[in-house]
Amino acid sequence: MKRYLILVGLVVAVAAGSYTLTRGLMPRGEEDQMTWLRREFKLTAAQAAAVEKLQADYQPVCAGHCRLIMAARERLAALASEASAKEAAQADLIRLEQTCNDATLAHLRMIAAQMDPDQGHRFLTLVEPKVSRHAHQGPLGLK
Repeated sequence: MKRYLILVGLVVAVAAGSYTLTRGLMPRGEEDQMTWLRREFKLTAAQAAAVEKLQADYQPVCAGHCRLIMAARERLAALASEASAKEAAQADLIRLEQTCNDATLAHLRMIAAQMDPDQGHRFLTLVEPKVSRHAHQGPLGLK
C-alpha cells in the first residue's frame, strides 16, 4: 500500500510539474486587446483606464467609418457598367478610406500619448504600419 501511495504521489507531482511547465512555455491563448496592451506596454492602472476610455470613445467613430466605407463599396459594385459614375464612386471610396486612416492614426497617437514615451514610440512603430495595410473590412485590430 505504501508503494502505491508513493507511486500515486509521484504521478500527481509529475503531472502538476508538467502542467506548470507547459503553461509557462506555451504561447498564450488569444488575449483581448486591452489585456495585450497592458501586458505588452506595461501600462499602469491609470494609463489603462485612459486608453480604455479612448477606445470606448473611438468605437462609434470607427463603426461609422466602416458603415460609410461598406455603403460606398456597395454603390461602386452596383455601378459596374457606368464608367463616369463608377469613377466618382471609386474616388468617394478612396476619400472615405483615407478619412478612416487619418482618424485611426490620430486615435493611435492619442493612445501612445497615454504611455511612457519609449513604450508609446514602440506601440506606434508596431501599429502604424497596420493602418496603411488595413483592408477596411472592419475595425483595425491593434495586435
